[in-house]
Amino acid sequence: MSPSLLLGKLLTFSAKKFPGKVAVTFGEQRYTYRTVEERANRVANAVLALGLKKGDRCAILFYNRAEWLEIYFGLARTGVIAVPVNFRFSPSEVEYVLNHSEPKALIYEESFLPVVEAIRGKVPSIQHFICHGKGEGVNYQEWIAKASDQEPQCTVEENDPFFIAYTSGTTGFPKGAVISHRNLIIHYSLLPAQYGNINHTDRLLLIMPIFHSNSTWFSQIMVMMGGSMVVYRSGGFDPEEILTLISRERITLISVVPTMLTMILNLPDAVKSKYDVSCIKAVLAGSAPLMTRTKEQTIEFFKNALLFEGYGSTETGGVTVLSPEDQLRKVRSVGIAQVGKEIRLLDEQGNDVPQGSVGELYARGLGLLLVEYWKDPAATAKAFRGDWVTVGDMARIDEEGYYYLEDRKADMIISGGENVYPTEVENALAKHPAVLESAVVALPDQLWGEKVHAVVVLKEGMKATAEELISFCRDKLAGYKRPRSVDFLKELPKSSTGKILRRKVREAYWGDKKLYF
Repeated sequence: MSPSLLLGKLLTFSAKKFPGKVAVTFGEQRYTYRTVEERANRVANAVLALGLKKGDRCAILFYNRAEWLEIYFGLARTGVIAVPVNFRFSPSEVEYVLNHSEPKALIYEESFLPVVEAIRGKVPSIQHFICHGKGEGVNYQEWIAKASDQEPQCTVEENDPFFIAYTSGTTGFPKGAVISHRNLIIHYSLLPAQYGNINHTDRLLLIMPIFHSNSTWFSQIMVMMGGSMVVYRSGGFDPEEILTLISRERITLISVVPTMLTMILNLPDAVKSKYDVSCIKAVLAGSAPLMTRTKEQTIEFFKNALLFEGYGSTETGGVTVLSPEDQLRKVRSVGIAQVGKEIRLLDEQGNDVPQGSVGELYARGLGLLLVEYWKDPAATAKAFRGDWVTVGDMARIDEEGYYYLEDRKADMIISGGENVYPTEVENALAKHPAVLESAVVALPDQLWGEKVHAVVVLKEGMKATAEELISFCRDKLAGYKRPRSVDFLKELPKSSTGKILRRKVREAYWGDKKLYF
């Protein structure tokens, strides 16, 4: 196996350099690099013993925990493709992702036993269920304990897929972005220097879900650099608990979405003053541009930290970066193109738009991640123009080369750092017998940045309440996708061809609202 540009080798190199150093902490668990490598080898050999081979898929349904590292790196050593599953998905969404990716094995934790029971028999490709804890199938700890801790000799090539990351889809179905070993490692090699010189002395607090690209990227970058990470639990964000971990574990680096920063900064001064956050050297904020007030308060509270923002996606990797010196000079900008990346803003005919005009953002260059969409040639063709890739976001550029995100092509809502596509929510609402039609838009929200709001037209003679419709969506959509509020209208604004104009619906709520909260 060639040592170049393979995910599995990142762990090998750091385990040789820092064998006794703690790589990951989760609660009472503290695993050294040597231990993580041995456990990753056990996962690899255990997967091979099941009969899985290069190109087969293995799905993972976990909350945040230390075992993500050993599973990811173990699978990377076999050529078996990882399929991380969004734990916020409803059982029907999980069922869709699994049937679409056709994994032969599912590794899940005990908390998700009800989901597994709900889908059992509905995903014929799964031959093996492995449970961390008590549940259906093989016990995870016993499973890996029986396997060898020596690295298996498998032929894995750098252009082989490492994982399939399922992203929200504009048609109501998630799309599986296929990402290769090579693309990820090039991406990882470019990021540390652009985000405050991340290195082996850093201690990362891993807050976001590890199925998410952001946490996948930064956890594996920490392994590549030989740093340490502390994994934050899933199941409710507690801002004071975050400050406790920062102070106690002497965290130097956090990657967050704006909502998390807002919750931390909204704590009473008497609470915030109890914790020493002077150890933080860099705050990385993504998923949506920071509100002006949040930005100013972040800089004031984390006095020793450099604040970075940026734009990227599962498909493109990091595309832009807004450096600390530009934070207050270029408010609401997502920055300039990252090292190794080129950006074009195109109109619908594929022509470059003039400076200051809005166009669809395309990127290319080193570390571009998307290979293809799994079993979706139409979506793949739509994403690429030659070697340029888009996810449909709209942007403009100013006279100094700084980019600003504008209304998204698919009217996507970003709530608490999670992407929500209105079509998916509207499809769920359409199943209610009283709903004639609906338009789902983002409303400004001080905590979440944006919240999901539905404007509904009821069928003549039918009745429904906002509470009823929100409850109706409960078992059809993940929690972050469900409407937070509902209004009723007699009719929705439409174009001459009868298309509902979400932009007009949205304008009625936003108007000229300033994004300074």
